[in-house]
Formats: sequence, structure tokens, C-alpha cells
Amino acid sequence: MRHLRVPSAQTSHWIRHCKSNGWYETGHRVQQIEGESAIPLNEQAPDESHTAWEGNPLIELEPGKQKTRYYWEHIPNEIRVAFDDQFPQAFETQGDVLLVKIPDEMIEIENEIAAAMLKQFPSVRIVCHDSGVEGEFRVRNLRVLESRDNKLSTQTVYREHGHEFTIDPAVAYFSGRLSTQRMKSFEAISSFAERKGRPLVVVDPYAGVGPSMALLYTTPGLISTAYLNDINPDAANLLKLNMERFQRNRKTDGIYVIDCMDARKLVDARPEMQGCADVLLVNLPHDGIAHLTHLHPLLSHEITLICGWTIQEKQADIFEQLQIIIEATGRTMIEHHIEEVKGFSTSKAMFRYELILSKGEKR
Repeated sequence: MRHLRVPSAQTSHWIRHCKSNGWYETGHRVQQIEGESAIPLNEQAPDESHTAWEGNPLIELEPGKQKTRYYWEHIPNEIRVAFDDQFPQAFETQGDVLLVKIPDEMIEIENEIAAAMLKQFPSVRIVCHDSGVEGEFRVRNLRVLESRDNKLSTQTVYREHGHEFTIDPAVAYFSGRLSTQRMKSFEAISSFAERKGRPLVVVDPYAGVGPSMALLYTTPGLISTAYLNDINPDAANLLKLNMERFQRNRKTDGIYVIDCMDARKLVDARPEMQGCADVLLVNLPHDGIAHLTHLHPLLSHEITLICGWTIQEKQADIFEQLQIIIEATGRTMIEHHIEEVKGFSTSKAMFRYELILSKGEKR
């Protein structure tokens, strides 16, 4: 392949010159030769005698392949031209599973897109079209597009904050984007444990596959007992698998109990849990605040902590909603922290709240 040989100090100038004239061969990198640069040229570039080169020589070199920056560079050029290089840029990788929303107008080339992703991301095993969460258990509607090993399983191992656990986005909801929220809960609960001066009893009625327990349950001296529940049987099965792993990773003895039911029935189904919780996690963004009415009997009569999330209109008064419910339970909110986490839509947002409650008199 022909290359234009120029002094290294002039490399940027000559690259711009070649590209502006349509002479630069894309997909190949600039090479270094004896302190000078060799710029790849395409077939449209003139020969060495052309005055445009200002006396710089053209040389023949084996082409240097340029590392692809974007997955769509692996898609055939005629397809890229037809779609004006407007390919999906937002996607999520969970373990070795890649989730992407293919626009309706690109369904006909979805397999080419998936194949390109497998070429670009060596750690990805399977690419799935994600139609969004649906149903009672809010599970992602996934359709496998391409698999590196021809296996269709979406079960995978996910690593977060130094811990591994098993997930399956096709049967149980999980979002890696909530990693920061799980860390904030860990920090809040750790601080509360210092305040209490002892290991805590934690109740997580919407535990999913157990990502919050990766840090909470394995940290020495933080949790003595964890009561965990999820209404989705598939999530509960993965939760059992992950808690077995977390139990092995504990440096001290611990107790955990796993249930699979509507969280609002926990108090009646397990009367021994009444008054047990130092900490209550309420990770049910669409209905969690309303569920507090059913969950509050789980809380200890001592000072307790609630960590929760809710998705509501951006202008909603979250504090007032919480205050009304907490007062109706006979408890007092002695400390609170409420923050907007992220935009959920143009009109709604996710809010995170931490409440420290007392069963005694108002302060």
C-alpha cells in the first residue's frame, strides 16, 4: 500500500491534508519509520510527481491495521453507508451478556450488529435484544441475537465491588447501573452499625438475586442475620445460590433466611420476624412507600434504619409522603436524607431515602 512519508512534526498537518482531499485510507494506522511518519493513502491519491506532496516521497509499505474504536466499524461498508453510521450507542454489559435495544428500522440488520459487537468485545459471549422490563416480576424481555459458543443461556457471573455473584437478566431483574446505590446503602448501614455498636439484623424483602448482600453479608461484624425475600421464584433460586457463596466468603458465623412471597405477607407468614429488623431495605421503586404500611411491624422497637428508593414525579414531596406513613405507624422520624438519584423520564425521577426512626417520643 502507498504511504506518504513526512517528518513526524508535520504528521497532523498531512493527515488533515489527505483527509480533506479524500486521499486518506481509513481503517489503517499511521506508521513510524526512522523517526518519520508514513500516512496510508487510498487509490484516489495522486502519484508522487503531484505538486500536492510538496516533494515528500510516496513509499510502499505493508498496511498497518488500525484498532477499531467502534463496533460498527466491523459492519460491511455498504450497510454502514445505507444507515449513515447511525447505530445503537447505548447498551449494557452484565457479565458476558450484552443487552442492546435494536431500533425497529434496524431489525433487518440486527444479526450484523450483534456479530460486530462480538468482534469488538472479546469478553462478551452472547448479545441480546432488550425490549424492556415487563410483567409482575419486571423481568427483561430478551431475544438472543448472536452467541459466541452457540449456547443460548443468559446466566452469567457478575463482579461488583470485588465480589462475584450469579445473575440471569432473562429471568430476574438486575441492573449494574445501581452499583453506586448499593455502595451508598453499604456505607449508611456500616455507619449505623457503628452507632449501634453491634452486628445488625437486616431485612431485605425485595432482594432480587442478592446483589446488596455481596458487600453487606460478607463484611466482618456488620450483619449477624439477614432475612431475604423475593416474590419471583427464579430470583429466589439465584438468591439461594449467591447466599451460599457469600456464606462461604464470611469470616465469621452468620444466619440467613430466604423466602419467596409477596413481601406484604411476611409479617403474617413469619411471626418470628416481627420486631427483628435493625435495618429495612425497600428496593421497590414503584410501590415501596405504599408497602411501608405492611412492612413496619418488622422493625425493632429500638432506633432503626430504612434505606429505600422510589420513582415519582420530579416535583413530588417525598418527605411529606414518608412522614405521613411513618407517623401512622406510631414511629418518629428523627433523621432523614432524601436525594434525587437520576432522571427516570422527562417528568419522573428516582429518589433515594434514608430514614432513622425511633419508637419513642418525638425529639
